[in-house]
Amino acid sequence: MQTSPEHPARPRGTDRRHLLGMITAALAVGVIPEAWLAEAAYAAPAWNRPFDKWIPITAGFGMRTDPITGESRMHYGTDYSASGILGYPIRACAAGTVSVGYNAAGFGHYATVTHADGWRTLYGHMREAPVVGSGTQVAAGQHLGNVGSTGRSTGPHLHLEITQNGAYHNPESILAGAPYAGAPGNPPSILTKDGLMYLIWSTGGTGYLVTPNRVIGLRSMAHYNLFKRIINSNQAAAQPEVFNALEIDQINAYLNGTVPA
Repeated sequence: MQTSPEHPARPRGTDRRHLLGMITAALAVGVIPEAWLAEAAYAAPAWNRPFDKWIPITAGFGMRTDPITGESRMHYGTDYSASGILGYPIRACAAGTVSVGYNAAGFGHYATVTHADGWRTLYGHMREAPVVGSGTQVAAGQHLGNVGSTGRSTGPHLHLEITQNGAYHNPESILAGAPYAGAPGNPPSILTKDGLMYLIWSTGGTGYLVTPNRVIGLRSMAHYNLFKRIINSNQAAAQPEVFNALEIDQINAYLNGTVPA
C-alpha cells in the first residue's frame, strides 16, 4: 500500500475472527460461566453521505495531476466542494468511534471514524478542530466538523477517504445509493457501542453483550432481545427499528456501564 505525508500509519481494527477468538478465550477461562454461543450478530456499517445535501465532486478517486506539484499522483479519496462551502457541516458517514488530529503537511484538521468490520472513514482539511473529540461514539449523520482548507489544500473542500482493513476504496462506490445525512430511512441513532456486538445466552439463564473491549451482563432475556433488535436494525437501514423511551433509557444505561432495573 502506498503512503504519503497525508497518510500516517493506521492501526488495524479488531476484526470478526479476532473478536470470536476473544469470546472463545473468555469461555475457556470461565469469564462467562456456563455460557454457550447462542447467536453472533454483526453490525455492518449503514452508510449515508457526508453532507445533508448534494455537494459536487471536484476530484475523484484514482491517479490525477497533483494540483500543487503538477506530478501524477494517486488520490486516495474523493474531494467535495462548491461555492460558499467554507464552514459547511461535515457529517459522519456511519456510526463509529472518532479519532482526531492535525497534520500541517497533509490533512490539516481531520477526523477519522472507525466503523464495524474494519471500515474507517477519514474527513480532511476541516476549518478548525473537529467538534467531537477522540474516543467519542457518534451516530450516522452526526456533525463532525466544518469544511475548511487547512493542511495541504488549495481551497475549501472535504477530502473523504474510506478504507477497510487498510485497503483504500473509492468512496463513491461505497456510498452509491446512500441517502444524504439525516435523510429518512437512516438507522436509529442508538449505537452498537464499539462497532461490533456479539450476543451470548448462558445455560444458567444469563445473557451477555460482548464487544472488543468488554463483556456486559444482561439482566433479562428481554434486554437480550432488545440488543438483538438494535443489531438487526443496523443491518437493515431501509426498515429502521423504532425504540420507545424506556428502551432507549435501558440501552443507554448498559452502554454507560450500569445495569437498568
